[in-house]
Amino acid sequence: MNCSDADRLIDQLIGEAVLSLLRERGPVTTEGLIQRLRNMKAHEKDPQRRETLARVIAEIGSNDLAFTRRRTAHGRPKREGSLRESRDNVVPLFGNGKPSDPKKIH
Repeated sequence: MNCSDADRLIDQLIGEAVLSLLRERGPVTTEGLIQRLRNMKAHEKDPQRRETLARVIAEIGSNDLAFTRRRTAHGRPKREGSLRESRDNVVPLFGNGKPSDPKKIH
């Protein structure tokens, strides 16, 4: 299995776990995700998926820096601080959001 296949399988397994948590209308937390992945691993018959589940559980459970790097290296932007800290989830795309000349309307 090459890297892109492995990444797709990891994304699929995590997605399945998160969707099952959402279907139950429960909280989606790291602990809940790990528990769901463990449950999936216990019932998984495919050895490759079981092995991948074990690796994902270990990476998420240890808060491994490599896991964070892998997730952000594949086009997923790393979050710059917590939303709780900034209280604002709006980010200006062009400049700082203030007009360069206050007299100019357009």
